[in-house]
Amino acid sequence: MKQSLDDSQIQKINDKITDRHNVFYWQTDRAITPQEAGAIWADRHSYFSDQDIIEAVNAELADDKLVSLEPLDTEAQTSLGNINSVRVGALASGKGVVIRCHPRGVRNGYFYVEALVAQKALDIGLPAYRTLAIHDMQSADDFSFQVCEKVEGVSMAFWVRDHAEDEAKLTFDIGVKMARLHKIQVDGFGPFDNAKAKQGVLAGLHPTYAKAVRAGLAFNLEELVKREILTQVQADAVDKLLQEDNPLLACKQAVLIHNDMADWNVVTNGKEIVGLLDWDESVAGDPVTDIACWSTFFPPERLNGMLKGYWSATEKPADFDEKFELLRLRYVISKMTLRTRRLEWSNDTELQKRIEAGKVHLAASLAHFGIK
Repeated sequence: MKQSLDDSQIQKINDKITDRHNVFYWQTDRAITPQEAGAIWADRHSYFSDQDIIEAVNAELADDKLVSLEPLDTEAQTSLGNINSVRVGALASGKGVVIRCHPRGVRNGYFYVEALVAQKALDIGLPAYRTLAIHDMQSADDFSFQVCEKVEGVSMAFWVRDHAEDEAKLTFDIGVKMARLHKIQVDGFGPFDNAKAKQGVLAGLHPTYAKAVRAGLAFNLEELVKREILTQVQADAVDKLLQEDNPLLACKQAVLIHNDMADWNVVTNGKEIVGLLDWDESVAGDPVTDIACWSTFFPPERLNGMLKGYWSATEKPADFDEKFELLRLRYVISKMTLRTRRLEWSNDTELQKRIEAGKVHLAASLAHFGIK
């Protein structure tokens, strides 16, 4: 590994990083320190050369081999919001591929889930991608990677920036696509078991939705109190609100949740959504989970547009409004934990803006539930 961690630290990280039992949102709750995260991911593109990638990928591909890689572009749409080092290449047949490389020496532990859920989406006619190969890290000198078909189109983040007039119709279509995704029923709740996914089975790690929602909550609240984002009184009130006996956290049947369907993980042709990417946070949960997560990225008026599309494709449940507020609070707690911890190793302007926006979301959620 290139980062300045010794072998014992690396082993401890790999023992913890793939275990998602106490994870609500993986990037927030993975059991490593902000400093370890920075050491691993801040310089993630420099772990391997182009030749390393080509040789490793071709050892996994059968007949149609990887013949070229486009130059690394950290500002490209394939790199938006991605924890992996993502490269675009071409096979001998001319087919375009995307190679998602995990840092050398660090286990991934979710590529089989990502491949299976994307295939489940394809199976019902949603725009996703096929996975052509997965390689699990075998040693500290090795790296895990996933080879996927390239989805043609433009990231919605880029498209809307240059074509603001298309934002409303594309946001509506995201709602439609999300509602269709929620027709896929799955077993269990929370993050999926990667070993079972390798065998073709999607199974959440928790027996109830309430347990999945509470996963990582104590850690999140402790971090936000420590960073003076919440008072201890507020943290105790949030914890009480999210107790397992809250009827809003009762869910009999889990569905497939993308859990990160933001503009940087969506591809468009300008008319509609043609690709749903980056399923590394996908979970089994209540459909409102996805909506609550999505809402933390955008202003309220954007949410209204997305929900118009969503309710055009499915029926609105009677308890939606209050459940949405509760789950949005849970996501804001998670996102603020992630952002304030990341600030310890990535002090950039955009992150600062997200933290300030998160404070506004948090204040609104606390006020909704009368938490002072």
